[in-house]
Amino acid sequence: MAVGRYTRSYRMKLQDKGKWGFVTLIAGLMAGFVYLIDQADQLRDQIVVMSEQNQMLTEETERLSYINDLAIEFSMDPAIVTLVDRYSREYMKGSGPEWRLVRTPEFMSYIMLSLIYVESKGNSDAVGDGGKARGLTQIWVSTAREYGEVTAEQLQRPETNISFAFKHFQHLLQKYRGNLALALYAWNRGSGTVDKLLLYGESPQNGYAEKVYEAALVSNRELLTGRSQ
Repeated sequence: MAVGRYTRSYRMKLQDKGKWGFVTLIAGLMAGFVYLIDQADQLRDQIVVMSEQNQMLTEETERLSYINDLAIEFSMDPAIVTLVDRYSREYMKGSGPEWRLVRTPEFMSYIMLSLIYVESKGNSDAVGDGGKARGLTQIWVSTAREYGEVTAEQLQRPETNISFAFKHFQHLLQKYRGNLALALYAWNRGSGTVDKLLLYGESPQNGYAEKVYEAALVSNRELLTGRSQ
């Protein structure tokens, strides 16, 4: 009897050990499964990051190619093209109805680069109108000072010149309710002259806007000039 009880007790212990061994095995498998899931999540996150980095690299490559193409097309320093592109995108972010004919940053870049080409051929040292007009866009010193303190010498710097040029161009677009042609005529002739001509029912056209369009190789010129003709 004692032997039988001992045998049963031993079997029960073996069964308990077997149960605990099974539980331990299951726990180990679950821990391994959780680890694999965690590794899979980390791998997925790494793939997402790599995909985003690849997308950013692709976009940057395309942007640099775009900048280089414009620099070649306008025979202009890529640094100037980069500045124009940057300001075009910044202004288009908060664009109002006055920008409706501009539509895209790329289009605005074409217009501003064309204006620069017509005004100075990309020469930041250009001085015109007896010293009144300065830099890349030949903006008048007195005009630039309507938007902030600036010296004639500072307007010879590309970024300063382009910054004030965009401020003035935005003002002209607002003044003429998005009419790009009138804004260009006012840039060249002065808004006072354009306003007087319009008041007396005369056309402010002097060929300047068309010259800018031609430099920009704009294909939809009729859309741009239609309202002022």
